[in-house]
Amino acid sequence: MRQKKMSADLLFMVFMLVVSALLLRGSVAVSECTEDMREDGLHVDCSRRQLTSLPVTWSADVVWLDASHNQLSGITSLSHPRLNHLRHLDLSHNQLHGTLDNSTFAALHQLQWLSLRDNRLQGLQAGAMTGLGQLTFLDMSNNQLQLDHITYPPGVFSPLTSLQELRLIGNDDRWEGEYPENVFTHLSRLHTLTIDTFSNGEFGSAFEGLVSLKTLRLGENCQIKSLTNTTLRAFKNSSLEGLFLNPTHLVRIEACAFCHLPNLKMLSITNAFLPVTYAFEALYGLQHQSMKLVDFTGTQSTSYPVTIDRHTARYLNNICVSSVGASNTMLQRVTSTSIFIPGSPLAKCLEELDISENRLVGDRTSFLKLLIMFKRLRRLDMNTQYVYSVEKSGWGLTEDRMQKFAGMWKNQTSVVSLSVPVNITYVNVSTALPRWGLTYSKIKIINGNKLKTLDVSYSWMPQCLGTPVGFTALETLDMSGNYCYNVSDSIFDHVPTLRNLRLSDFHISRDYFRAYAWRLFKNLKLLQTLDLSYNNLIHVDPYMLRAQRHLKELNMAGNRLQSMSVDLEPHEDLELLDLSHNMLPTLLPHERQVLDTLAATHDVTLLLRDNPLLCACSNLDFVRWLWATSVQLDGDGSSARNYTCVTDTGEVSDTHTVMMQYDFHWRRCVGQQVLGAVTAAFLLQMLALVIVYVVSRSWTHLRYVWKVMKRLRLPRREHFRRDAYVGYADADVEFACVTLPACLEERHGVRLLLREREELPGSVRAESIVEHIDDSWKVLLLVTRDFAMDEWACGFTVQQAQRSITDTMPDRVIVVFMEGPARLPPMASLERLLRMVPERNVMYVHRDTPPHDPQWDRLATVITGDPTCRD
Repeated sequence: MRQKKMSADLLFMVFMLVVSALLLRGSVAVSECTEDMREDGLHVDCSRRQLTSLPVTWSADVVWLDASHNQLSGITSLSHPRLNHLRHLDLSHNQLHGTLDNSTFAALHQLQWLSLRDNRLQGLQAGAMTGLGQLTFLDMSNNQLQLDHITYPPGVFSPLTSLQELRLIGNDDRWEGEYPENVFTHLSRLHTLTIDTFSNGEFGSAFEGLVSLKTLRLGENCQIKSLTNTTLRAFKNSSLEGLFLNPTHLVRIEACAFCHLPNLKMLSITNAFLPVTYAFEALYGLQHQSMKLVDFTGTQSTSYPVTIDRHTARYLNNICVSSVGASNTMLQRVTSTSIFIPGSPLAKCLEELDISENRLVGDRTSFLKLLIMFKRLRRLDMNTQYVYSVEKSGWGLTEDRMQKFAGMWKNQTSVVSLSVPVNITYVNVSTALPRWGLTYSKIKIINGNKLKTLDVSYSWMPQCLGTPVGFTALETLDMSGNYCYNVSDSIFDHVPTLRNLRLSDFHISRDYFRAYAWRLFKNLKLLQTLDLSYNNLIHVDPYMLRAQRHLKELNMAGNRLQSMSVDLEPHEDLELLDLSHNMLPTLLPHERQVLDTLAATHDVTLLLRDNPLLCACSNLDFVRWLWATSVQLDGDGSSARNYTCVTDTGEVSDTHTVMMQYDFHWRRCVGQQVLGAVTAAFLLQMLALVIVYVVSRSWTHLRYVWKVMKRLRLPRREHFRRDAYVGYADADVEFACVTLPACLEERHGVRLLLREREELPGSVRAESIVEHIDDSWKVLLLVTRDFAMDEWACGFTVQQAQRSITDTMPDRVIVVFMEGPARLPPMASLERLLRMVPERNVMYVHRDTPPHDPQWDRLATVITGDPTCRD
């Protein structure tokens, strides 16, 4: 009995838990949805809540309900009274499957917008759309709804009398099939239809009732192989203005394929498998019409380039079209007589031309015609011409070659005046001009008052000298990827309106931005975006952007910077700083403080990926800052603050791991610092004890050494009694004792030591010579024929002069030849002496040299040892 009672209690508890869970589930479903009461009614957001059923309790009448990205497998609860006024319903990205029942939307009489895309619906009952008389938008894309009578019963869309846009694309990927009859007939107000197609592509009578249709989109599952003259005939009574096809299998377009579309304004056939020349020739049925767009982007059949000539473009020239697109179509040539016909409708009406991503070759004449012939041209896009891009041109752009070309163009100073259409606002010739020889250093733009964007990146500019003028409204300029070894610091002086400047991969000298950057950007006071990435920069002028008070984005990625480098304090509006792919070990405290100050007023993003960051003891404060700062970093969530770094021991770690173990690292670092300080103090004490011991044991010896060291000093002129001892022969006594004193002592104050004036009768001559040389700053030898024959002069005096030369006085001896060396006999002792005498101390002075001759000035300078006159 007790066991039965326990079992009953257990079952009761389980039952109560299940009931509570069900009740809780319903309440959670309601609480998980976000309600927002607005002027037009209650808006409810239940998206991305993992719901398996719609909530049934609302606080007021719902007018807008988003239940997308959930796990709904069926549609229920749409008949709730709170949903009677629902106008917007999004059930996309769920797991709806099977067939839409007749009563699914019967209660939603005011519904105007409905999305069922990205589900698994397989069919519709005949009355599935009952009650949707006010519906204007219906999206059932990306389901499993085949275009046949089973999936779409006749008249299934008849209740949709107000429908304006219908999307059925991405449902039927069959190659063959037929469109169901009596399905689209009642959609008389439909103006936009997006639908799959079959290979035959024939739109039969099923579409003749779409008299208000303005836009037809065929893509994703567009299986059309051939556009025949009858493919689009069903739309002849419609007002179709836009035809957009993405037919990857299209191989043929017949001549009159578009003859039934007299109101067509926009034609786009992209990624078709046929030559673009066939596409242009298929414009026969659109001649003499006014159109907004003709786009054949990605239309190509082979890898061989094609040519647009006058025959191919004969129909295009007769169309007044505003925009023409032929991007990525393997174009190699556009002949000068093809689309440059003066007075043609195309020349009068063309405003946008896109021929990018092709293989265009040609000369400057064709390019200039693009700018001159089309008077209304606003946008020209010629970027990415693969064959003649810088990377694939095959020119071998080495530094030596570029220096050679820079030298060739050094003297090119002619001015080129280029007239552009008055309304031109956008020109992109990136990679399109590398072989056009841009050798001019000065360009003057005429009529460029509206040009706002100019892209000349990767155009192989060998130098960027001169100051272009005429860009009075230019806002965006891209000069990346050029080879501007020589850059004029005034190149941007006449573009003060510039807001976006890209100089990435500019191949400029790495020291240029340290010396001339401030002058380069001086006049760009409205600059908001600056890209200096991948320039191999090591140092830059930190104040180079002090005039750019409105700077919002600064890209310094891909350089070799070891610090933030640029002073950010003046840039209060900065939103993005990219320092990725540099050599940053850390951010200094003042750099972090500046970023925090900016982040306190608005959102600031800092990119630091791929830097050799340190998480050593000296850098722990930086790691802590990464987790505390309000600056937005790379990535999302915790990964945004996690960077690879290197520890003190050389191990590779990451900032997240270091931060999680911060206390451990802090204690280890503090312990090392304390140990280092204690060890240093101990060593200092030991050193002091050793010094005290050595001094106490050798006090007398140290005092003696100190006195000797005080006396050791380099000899100077004032240490000697005379400036020069004069060595001469007895026969030259008159010159030595009369002429020499008059020219040196009286005029220049040189103190000479002459033995006739110094020696007393009876003194020993050898001792006197040695004593006189020791008392003199210099030794002056007067070399003559008599000097060579004099034993004392040429023998003993020369030997003593040679011995007086020391390491501290290497230029002590001065040799003055008073006769030409060719007339003198050989003197072995003098020859040995001359090997030790510097060349500046060897002079030639004739006996008859007047006192005012510069030779005496030079001799006096050499004697007195004035270092400024030794050369």
